[in-house]
Amino acid sequence: MRRATALLFAIAWSAIAESPGTDGEALFRECEFKAAAHEFERALAAEPASARLHFWAGKSYARLSEISTLLSARKNARKAQAHLEAAARLDPGNRVFLMELFEFYIDSPEYFDGGLRRAAAILERLGSDDGGPASPSRILADARKEYRGANWFLARNVLRVSSVAGYLVP
Repeated sequence: MRRATALLFAIAWSAIAESPGTDGEALFRECEFKAAAHEFERALAAEPASARLHFWAGKSYARLSEISTLLSARKNARKAQAHLEAAARLDPGNRVFLMELFEFYIDSPEYFDGGLRRAAAILERLGSDDGGPASPSRILADARKEYRGANWFLARNVLRVSSVAGYLVP
């Protein structure tokens, strides 16, 4: 029984190790984003219709654009956008792919004309949420600086009163 279990485990592990992109995922986890992006690009050359590979390539380029110089950040952000959109197009029902693309547009609207508008379109594809603090609708509202609710009303009035009195209450 142990021998059969070990054999099945070895077969499963070799199948995972041989699947394209696992080296890139390991590089991504080690924060080697440039090497991971190149690994995913190499894997995409062999398997161009893989939504998973496009997703990981997009994540790699997105993180690379965050740590790049000003000259290469825009180029890496464009590559991230292309790969993340390809992943969402190839697997339109995958919520993880849509959320990554949504967060990408929220985090980098300065690179794209209408980044927040594109995030709103993805929000419609994601469907309704509970409106909680970590929900996509609240994240988009915070990115647009649209504050609503009792907490914002209280904070706004405290700021208004403190400015009338001549001092700022934190």
